[in-house]
Amino acid sequence: VGACIGTDSHTTGIDAIMNMKGFAGDYGLERYPMFRAVNLGSQVEPSSLVARAKAEGADAILVSKVVTQRDVHKEDARALIESAKEQGILEKTIFLFGGPRVDHKTALELGFDAGFGPGTRPSDVANYIYYRILERMGRAPPPQKTAHGTPDATVPATGEKLGETL
Repeated sequence: VGACIGTDSHTTGIDAIMNMKGFAGDYGLERYPMFRAVNLGSQVEPSSLVARAKAEGADAILVSKVVTQRDVHKEDARALIESAKEQGILEKTIFLFGGPRVDHKTALELGFDAGFGPGTRPSDVANYIYYRILERMGRAPPPQKTAHGTPDATVPATGEKLGETL
């Protein structure tokens, strides 16, 4: 389940990741048969997003947020994580934070499992969710080299990527 939270009405990023058409020839999560993607759109209160994810039995919550002055994006992100704690889904749900100025380090500091910034493709997010679900099931495959010789997108729960700090 994904949305732009708080007063954010910029859905370009969340739509590119979730909608079937994706972008730049990379299909969105709706196109993957193993995912049921629910895009709530813009201006969704953090607690409403969490409640909907809980009702849907979601494996992951995707948040898109344009970085704002006075750190409103961080306040909204913290409110979402706090709501997830209150509603009892924090430990069993994957939390992803994305946006034009979001990075992995900031997302981790705010309590999310991962952060995705500019240039993220829908398949990057799909792979991350897929591997994290397998990891939680105790069935994660070992990291492998990609076709172009770089490590794949698996990120162990330690926050390290194949021995390197993200």
